[in-house]
Formats: sequence, C-alpha cells, structure tokens
Amino acid sequence: MTGLYSLVKRNVRLYFADKAAVFFSLLGALIAVFLVLLFLKSALVESITSGSGGLIDAPQAGHVLDVWLIASASVIASATTGLGALRQFVADRETARWRDFLVTPLPRWTIVSGYLIAATVVAILMTTVVYNLGTAYCWSAGAPLTATGIVTGWGWLILSALGFTALMGFIVACLKTEAAYGGVSIIVGVMFGFLSCTYVTTGSLPAGAVNVLNSLPFAQASALVRQPYTRQVIAALPEQARDPLSAQMGIQLTVGSSPVTTPVVVAVLVAMAVVFSVAAWQIMTRTVRR
Repeated sequence: MTGLYSLVKRNVRLYFADKAAVFFSLLGALIAVFLVLLFLKSALVESITSGSGGLIDAPQAGHVLDVWLIASASVIASATTGLGALRQFVADRETARWRDFLVTPLPRWTIVSGYLIAATVVAILMTTVVYNLGTAYCWSAGAPLTATGIVTGWGWLILSALGFTALMGFIVACLKTEAAYGGVSIIVGVMFGFLSCTYVTTGSLPAGAVNVLNSLPFAQASALVRQPYTRQVIAALPEQARDPLSAQMGIQLTVGSSPVTTPVVVAVLVAMAVVFSVAAWQIMTRTVRR
C-alpha cells in the first residue's frame, strides 16, 4: 500500500505542478460559465420570463439561471478534471517511463491503480473547489440555496466524478501519444457542454434531440445535481411555472413520456464507475507489460 500511495501522490502532484494542464482541464466548465454569464444570460432571462407568461420576473429568472449554471459547470468539471489528471498515463506511455517502474518490486496492478486513483482524487478535489466557488457566487448574488440542497448536490457530484473518471480512464487507456490525448481532451471539454444540455438548454431543442440527450448519462448526471441544488429557487416560483421551467432547463428529464428517475441515474453512474474502471484497468495493465 505504501507503493500505491507514493504513485498516487506522484501523479496528483504532477497534475497540479502543470498549471496549463489544470487550466485546460477546467476549460469546459469555464466556457460554460463565461458563455452564459457574458453572452447568453440576458437572452436566457428574457426567454424564461416571456415563456412563463409573466409568472416569473427578471430577478427570479436570474437566480434560477445562476444556480442552474453552477450545477451544470460543476458536472462538466467532474469529467474534464479527471481526464486532465490521466494525461500523466499517456505521457509515461509515450516516453516509455514504464521501465523505471517495472524494475521496482511493485506489481503492475499497483502501477495502473496509481493513475486511476490519482485521477479520481483530482476529479473530486477540483469539482469540490468549482462547486464551492460557484455556491459562494450564488450566495453573493442573492440566490436562495439550502444546506440540504448543497450537500445533496455535492454527493451526486462525487458519484458523477467516479463514473466519468472511469469513462475517461477507459478512453485514455486506448491512447498512445500526447498529441492524441490533446485532441481527445478538446473534444471532450466542448462536447460535454452540449451533451449535458448546458451550452444549449433542453427547451431550445426539437423533441427528438431532447429524447436522445436525455437518454445519455451526461444530461442525466447534470439533472441529478441540478434537482437538489435548484430546489429552493424553483420552489420560490409560482406553482404553474415550476414544471415547465424544470423541463426547459433540463432539471427534470423525460424520454418520450417516461420520466428519468433518480434511482435509474444512480444505477447508470454506478455501472459506469464499475464497468469502465475494470475495462480501463485491464487495458492499462496489458500496456504496462509491453
């Protein structure tokens, strides 16, 4: 266990030592925040107020948008930061740094586990930082939040970090060069914003596209975090406006006429964490042998 701890510590420290890597691993979340706050907020507030038929005023719409945005950006960070930490695996593979590890008495499973556990630790730490900073912003803006909603949302974020880091580990295990990793990280950072219905809200998409996105774990994980985090601000709205707005903003999801329930999403994320962790571990272990 001492060897495993040393490897995890090494990989975590290398991630934080590279400031550019830390920045780019947060880029997907930062794009979402800046895109909405700087360019889209006024248009989205107008869409919410006009779509409610005057039931929701501009300050209420602004608070809804703030808490929705922070929940969404935090979920994006739960995936991209774990991917950022896994860059070290690709770097070690490309430079054949395996040889330094293989001459030690450490078993191969320990070496591989060091990368996966380090990525999970980074994802949890960085997601928590983004979430806490976002919560402080919402409080400063006057958005209503409850301690229960914040803690519950954070718990679902941790589960999302486990599931998505495992998925990223599986993807990275198949990469051989840092150039390939760079291309994948850009694609993941941008696409995750769309797949989680953050860059484009559910209410602005056709029904067929909504059904496809709502059936994927990205939008489902986002809704899982959005529900408790936005509960207080949604409850402050007129009753007639709550359900339509929740559907429009991807807080409550449906596929066809069937609602996407919390137990289903939890089961999907747990299955992702288990299946992709095992798959990534097996592929990485075969790689280390070479």
